[in-house]
Amino acid sequence: MTATAAPAERAVADDRSDRPAWWLVFRQELEELWVGGKALYLLILFGILISITAFLLATNSELSLTPPRTMIIVMIHTSMTFGLFIGLVIASESISGERERATLEPLLLAPADHRQIVFGKYLAALSPWPIAYLYTIPYVITLAQGDLALWPALAWGALLGTLTAIAFTGIGMLVSLWSTSSRTSLFVGLLIYIVAQLPPQLPGEFLATTAGAVVQAIDPLEAARQFLQQGFIDVKIVDELWPLLYAPIAVTIGILGVLFLYAAPRLGLEGGPTRSRRGAGSEA
Repeated sequence: MTATAAPAERAVADDRSDRPAWWLVFRQELEELWVGGKALYLLILFGILISITAFLLATNSELSLTPPRTMIIVMIHTSMTFGLFIGLVIASESISGERERATLEPLLLAPADHRQIVFGKYLAALSPWPIAYLYTIPYVITLAQGDLALWPALAWGALLGTLTAIAFTGIGMLVSLWSTSSRTSLFVGLLIYIVAQLPPQLPGEFLATTAGAVVQAIDPLEAARQFLQQGFIDVKIVDELWPLLYAPIAVTIGILGVLFLYAAPRLGLEGGPTRSRRGAGSEA
């Protein structure tokens, strides 16, 4: 066992209270992320990017002619795009970073179920999203100029943004679980993020095909964008828009299922899917 363990590992190993392991990991991860940690710096970067976007929408001679409702949706989608990036980056480094720093072994030796350990880290990685969205709301209110779509759009943005954040944070955790170094996991996480931005850039001819429709449907971020655009700019009724969310919800549930039912129990010192702790113990 390594001589020095990270705070989360020491908390799980040394705590004698009745608190569940996931809460101890979550609490310590929050402290590390927010007290001068990467979550704070990423949120500052988020604030700068959102401020620049709002400034351009409000002052650019061409963009300022954009209808308020369109600016509302642009700001909400921008908030979702930047917000899920924070969770993806934090999650992509959460486990692989522990491996690289040699602080994962004490956590694995602690009397805690591996699912709870992963769940605590997952919740901590997800924590920046609501703060990022709340930070965006004053900008949206200003750009809305009293448009009646403001509050319904913000409510749907919160719901859809949470869906995308859950999905991409789960993807980041899976990448981290199966990576041996934080450099590898961050590279893969960024690659996934870039790929998620591609559907709107694809040729219209391709998007009109069945393959293009599938690509748009399974990407939670693109589905959320389509839902907001068609619901508030094209003014379609909600009953017509629900099918846009079926595939993203199924994809998100699938990601969480793989993460907590398959990958988390197989958390090990080495990257890649390994045998579960129970299976390994039965053969020992």
